[in-house]
Amino acid sequence: MKLLFVGTAPCTPEIGKEVASFVVNNNIMVDTGWCNVLKMREYGVDAVDIEYLILTHLHQDHYLGLPQLLFYLWARRSAGKTIHPLKIIGPSCHVREIVELSKKFLQWERFPELVIDVEVVPIVPGETYKADDFILETLAAKHVSGGNATAEALSGKITYPSTGNTMVFSGDTSFHPPLAEFARKTPLLIHDAAHSTPEEAARIAKMAEAKKLYLIHGWQTPGILKNVRKIFPKTFMAKEGLAVGF
Repeated sequence: MKLLFVGTAPCTPEIGKEVASFVVNNNIMVDTGWCNVLKMREYGVDAVDIEYLILTHLHQDHYLGLPQLLFYLWARRSAGKTIHPLKIIGPSCHVREIVELSKKFLQWERFPELVIDVEVVPIVPGETYKADDFILETLAAKHVSGGNATAEALSGKITYPSTGNTMVFSGDTSFHPPLAEFARKTPLLIHDAAHSTPEEAARIAKMAEAKKLYLIHGWQTPGILKNVRKIFPKTFMAKEGLAVGF
């Protein structure tokens, strides 16, 4: 099983970079960044293969690329490519609203030829979604907005029953000990390093007895791993374009 880091940056990326987002097995996208469709193509992955979009929460830097994704899928269909129905999975409080606003932004009513098959799947933290080949379990992340309001945000665990392969992602979260139990002995933990410190992410990985920790969504300052690896030795900085197995 393969994971590709498409974006790893904080909410305002540097030129040429992208906000935190990744693709699992070429067909599951987690968060859209600002416009990760273009970044995916740089790394040899075509968004036409995406069947599932998981939105960890509905802060702007995690869904800004949704209209671009929808428009790109239409464009590829118009060029004769077969596209899959897109299932958009996200927090129940706002996911339908964001999808509808994206459709309005693209003027689907005015340009019906742009319409593609989209299914919205609202998730309450703690619920499980079963797809044909994988299971998504969710946990409430500990995340607040700039206005200090608690966001309905998801951490997730993706498991492939046919192989037993599994991986866990934190989404945006402050230090949250329940995540350690959720991620118990996971081979691969992707943890936010913007709302948690890298050291806090390492503590979660150590408590979880994870095999590897990848830090995402934070500033990649020189020497950042030196102290973090004293807590959890198998810690790595997620790099854009990096593909890892799990």
